[in-house]
Amino acid sequence: MNTGSDTNKKIRNSVIPAIFVGIVVAFTIFILGLLHIFVIPVAKFIVFSAFASSSFLIFMEPKNPSSMLSKFVKSYIIAGLIGISGFYISAYIGIYYTLAIIETVIALMLVAFKAEHPPSMGIGAVFILEKANLYALIFLFTGVAIIICSDLFLYKFVYVVEKDVKKIEKKS
Repeated sequence: MNTGSDTNKKIRNSVIPAIFVGIVVAFTIFILGLLHIFVIPVAKFIVFSAFASSSFLIFMEPKNPSSMLSKFVKSYIIAGLIGISGFYISAYIGIYYTLAIIETVIALMLVAFKAEHPPSMGIGAVFILEKANLYALIFLFTGVAIIICSDLFLYKFVYVVEKDVKKIEKKS
C-alpha cells in the first residue's frame, strides 16, 4: 500500500513474471488440452500461440497500454465474434479472401473499441480455418479466464516494497 512516502514505494520484480509466463502457458495448454476432443488441432495451436503472446505482454509489459486486462478481454471477444462470422462467409468467397477481410475488420474494430491487443488477431483466423462451434468458444473463453486469474494471482508476487529490499541489501 503506497501511503505517499518514498519508503513505501513498490518496485517490480522481473524474474517472477518471466517464469510465470511459462507456468501459465503450460497450465493453459494442460487445461485446454483436456478439451482437445472438441477442437481441431490446428486451431488449438493458433490459440496457444495467441495466449502465449498475451501472457508475455500482460505479465512482462504491464505498463504497456495493450496489456490492460480490459483490452485483453475485449479484444478476444471481438476477434472471436468476428471470426465466427468469417467461418460462415468463407463458404461463399473462399478462405483467403475471408481471412483478409476478417483480419482487416478485426483490426478496425479493435481500434474502434479501444481494445488494441495484437495477439488477439490470430483468434479470428481460428474460427475461419476450423469449425466454429460452442466448444471452440468454451476453449477460447476458458483460456481467457485462466490468464485473467493468473494475472490477478501474479500481482501479489511481483511487487515488493522498496524499503524491504533496502533492508535485505543492508544485511548482505
